[in-house]
Amino acid sequence: MSCEILITIMNIKSILAVAAVTAFSSPVLAGPYVGVDTKSKFTGNNYSATEFTGKIGYTGALGEGGTKYFVEGGPIITVADGGAETTELRINSGLAFALTDSVGAKIGGKFTSNDGGDNKYEFLTGVKYSF
Repeated sequence: MSCEILITIMNIKSILAVAAVTAFSSPVLAGPYVGVDTKSKFTGNNYSATEFTGKIGYTGALGEGGTKYFVEGGPIITVADGGAETTELRINSGLAFALTDSVGAKIGGKFTSNDGGDNKYEFLTGVKYSF
């Protein structure tokens, strides 16, 4: 196993350890947070890649109306099946607010760098009904 792979594995383990300690040591409060998301990609039964998304962010409330916001960023490390590892930067932000007692809405944006190519941008919206 090469040094680069060992260093990547050690970095991923460090990120996971910090996320686990943070998740289990404090209650859910507004303020700073860290986390890790993992996504493995398949087409049928063919594995193509695993993506590790590290995030450092801040969440809070705007005024008395219940509108919540978040802003977060961090690396996206993609390890392709039998291929090279790539690392990109990701920044997300968004708002969530109540429309009624049962209906909420969210809006957000996402930027992802793309080394050697065009940057990626996303605009996200959603509505949720709670029973």
